[in-house]
Amino acid sequence: MKTTKHAITSIITSNYIPQALTLYSYIQESNPETSFLVLVLGERDSLPQALPLGPEWIYWDELLNQETRMRLAKEYTPFELSCVVRGRLHHYLSTKRSFEKWIMVDTDIGILASLDPIWEELDSGCIALTPHASKPVNLDHAFPHERNILKHGLFNAGVVGMRHSEAAEEASQWLCERLEAFGHSYAHRQASGLPTHHDFEFVDQIWLNLLPVYFRDSTVVLAREVYNLGHWNLHQGELTRHDGVAYFNKQKVVIAHFSGLPNRQNLEMVSAHSQLYLDRPSQAWAAMAEDYLDRLEIAKRVVPSVPYAYTAIQPRKSTDERASPAVSGPPKHIIKRALRKLCLGLKSPDKIIGGMKLVGWQIKRSSQILPSVLSNRSAEKIFIDRSPNAFTDLIPCMGNYETLAIRTWILQAVSQAKQQFHGKLLDVGAGSSPYEELIMETGRISQYIKLDFAKSEYHKGHSLDLTWDGKTIPLQPQSIDTVLMTEVLEHVHRPGDLLREVRRVLKPGGVLFLTVPFIWPMHELPYDYHRFTPVALKAYLEEADFNVQNIQILGGWDHSLAQMLGLWLTNRSMGERKRKIAKLLAWPFYSFLLRRGQSEYKEVRNHQMHIGLAAVALATDEHPQF
Repeated sequence: MKTTKHAITSIITSNYIPQALTLYSYIQESNPETSFLVLVLGERDSLPQALPLGPEWIYWDELLNQETRMRLAKEYTPFELSCVVRGRLHHYLSTKRSFEKWIMVDTDIGILASLDPIWEELDSGCIALTPHASKPVNLDHAFPHERNILKHGLFNAGVVGMRHSEAAEEASQWLCERLEAFGHSYAHRQASGLPTHHDFEFVDQIWLNLLPVYFRDSTVVLAREVYNLGHWNLHQGELTRHDGVAYFNKQKVVIAHFSGLPNRQNLEMVSAHSQLYLDRPSQAWAAMAEDYLDRLEIAKRVVPSVPYAYTAIQPRKSTDERASPAVSGPPKHIIKRALRKLCLGLKSPDKIIGGMKLVGWQIKRSSQILPSVLSNRSAEKIFIDRSPNAFTDLIPCMGNYETLAIRTWILQAVSQAKQQFHGKLLDVGAGSSPYEELIMETGRISQYIKLDFAKSEYHKGHSLDLTWDGKTIPLQPQSIDTVLMTEVLEHVHRPGDLLREVRRVLKPGGVLFLTVPFIWPMHELPYDYHRFTPVALKAYLEEADFNVQNIQILGGWDHSLAQMLGLWLTNRSMGERKRKIAKLLAWPFYSFLLRRGQSEYKEVRNHQMHIGLAAVALATDEHPQF
């Protein structure tokens, strides 16, 4: 173990061990004399017996007593907990270790050069923060860029430095208390179907906003982008590479932050979280990101990721224990929020006027670009799907009017259910297997098997593991742990037969996850047979010997209207010139429906509308009698 006065530290759950090793590979090359400490969340008996050599691995029972661990594990998701304990780790380093200075970083970064400039910056302050941006963007890009910064925090929590001092100890104690009390991520909890406690986003970063105020004499802001270069500040200059070395505005890049990388084919788009680089892709960034992904692949071969293990302390609620929207009333906080907004609206008519002005501004912007659209000068930029990945990295734009709503809901349903997926997974009707990478991130899948028709156009350019005739799955009985089937069942003439075949190959207790559309035009004729209600889907599953855990309505009235509007704009017979005008004029209303529909409550009842369904079911323990 190194005994230097400087340290780099990070926090992971056990499924991120390969990412920690990837970061270690950068440290070995650029800062070999610097210690690297990794806090691993999880009980020791649930973690791998022997962690890889190289980093100094710290177990969380060295920082937290059992009572605190149980409390935090019960309250927070793995993602949130990795953020919540940042303050605890800073305090541990400032009180229990002898390092003079340290930098806490996320594991999705590459340290490309010596950290000496940052250590020198810490000579003039005890706390070092890296801002998301130091220059404004033009008004066209203020949303989502600058508004996201206001929501997520002025400073990036992925690179924070401290120097051993009373101020650092006091600040870390303050952070520890605030994060462990208010460490919820609104968007993450909402996507996971968990209770939310506030209406803003990454709470750990938002608390950093106060450090330069509360500890103003001890805080330095590292305004040079090269100290934490990411999608949030890459637009502020020019990134180049010479002889394998990266330079930004002619300064050597110290830390590159690969947050939200798109797939390998679109790395020049920088990040799925940003729209700033759709019109100015960066080949230099793509080269750096390619190197990061190559290192990560090597690390995964050395130590495959394993499922995160902190839930061994306090098991999370099962799907049955969570009140499903399909059977429970609307949460009280939603009702209170709605009433509060109504009262505020009645008391403050100026807010209603402000909303009308916003819609007017959007219409004005649309009208300003009408002349160029009608002359086809900018059509390629406006009317193409700008999403780096059309299934998992969705960007609302006029190029995905018809697919955005349904794919957003399917993505959310897969994200919620993926922690139940395990072992051998069979993707029935895999096509391009768009959710494979998202599912494999859990580290719980030992084998991903792709099954589809041999002549299907949907998997063109993608390899299959198995082909089938639509009737018999070429696998032995009870040989699969998980089956994924998205947007397939409507194409089967006898859905019950396919579900019984799926049940045949599933082990007892195995997981079936499926989605089906409801609002979608006839397609792939003559192989489009059904649209399902929740009642019908449940009956088919139960008849095939499945225990239905949950049937989730995808979208409600607002998103259903948005879906129909998008389908109409894309498919209704009209001239292309008229279609472009219609898309431009409809965009403010379409965007309004998407935003409004995010908070709409959905339940199974008469006169409810949905755009699709998602279901999770378990194979019964009994041997099926087929």
